[in-house]
Amino acid sequence: MTRSLVKARFDYGRVMFSEPVIELVRGQRLDVLGFLDRHLAGDWGDLSVPERQLNDAALTCGGILVSRFVVSGSLMLVILTHPRERITKLMLLDEFLENDVD
Repeated sequence: MTRSLVKARFDYGRVMFSEPVIELVRGQRLDVLGFLDRHLAGDWGDLSVPERQLNDAALTCGGILVSRFVVSGSLMLVILTHPRERITKLMLLDEFLENDVD
């Protein structure tokens, strides 16, 4: 994994990875740092225009920021930043859809 020096557009707090994401990283099937850099830079990935607008508004009012990235085929990574909780979570789309994430 390589790490670039991206200047984050917001305070991302503590970074947490779900167990399935950790498994993919260990198996060298996912470079999470590249996707995390994109999220921190304000590149929201594969979101619709209205979803991007919600993120852009959240940058100013402190709401939850969401990025979604197609990793390969049907494998999608979701990154959530909860500014009030000061946590950024990386999980697979299936996990995101299964849980009630605030």
